[in-house]
Amino acid sequence: MPRSRVREPAYSVLSGADGSGKTTVAKLLASYFSSRGSTCIHWFRGTHLLASILVRFFSRFKALRGICNPYYGICIPSKLKPLWIHLEFWSLLPHVFVRALLRRLCKFLVCDRGFLDFIVWIIITLEYPGFLNTIYGRFLLRLALKERPIYLHAGLETLVKRADVPREFLVKELTIYSVLATYIARCDIDTGVKSPWEALRDVLKRLED
Repeated sequence: MPRSRVREPAYSVLSGADGSGKTTVAKLLASYFSSRGSTCIHWFRGTHLLASILVRFFSRFKALRGICNPYYGICIPSKLKPLWIHLEFWSLLPHVFVRALLRRLCKFLVCDRGFLDFIVWIIITLEYPGFLNTIYGRFLLRLALKERPIYLHAGLETLVKRADVPREFLVKELTIYSVLATYIARCDIDTGVKSPWEALRDVLKRLED
């Protein structure tokens, strides 16, 4: 593959629904950059640290079980949602600081998921479409706009085959991503009709812009 004209140091963020190819393309992108200098890859989604510990505890109670959060099999009760937003946000901050540190330490930083993905995660798992109207939502939206992620996507049936999450969850993801990515993402790439290497080639081209 010919060398890209990506400006250095490179900071790239891949966003998209489960099964869209973020992790696969991120690994290929990191491997490509590694021949040109120190390269780091960083990943995050919602429900980290304290939020993760609590959600594991909640998952033991039958009354809280559901598919709102398919990774832990629970639904946060309505009364706890305002508090849970605080927990999710503050549990994310250490990862934001780590990402900022890696940007200083590594010549190239490839990010598997970004602020766009975190916003979508909160809206879906808490069933809270009004999240963007909150202080946290507006703050994260500004960060997502500054981050300018590359949005990877594929058709619903392709995502169902690739991802180990319920179809209903994927439908919600695609719906919200398709709206927000229009305003936030640098560009979009359909990975459902491309091989991982073709998707990598397209990502590199977009990073040149």
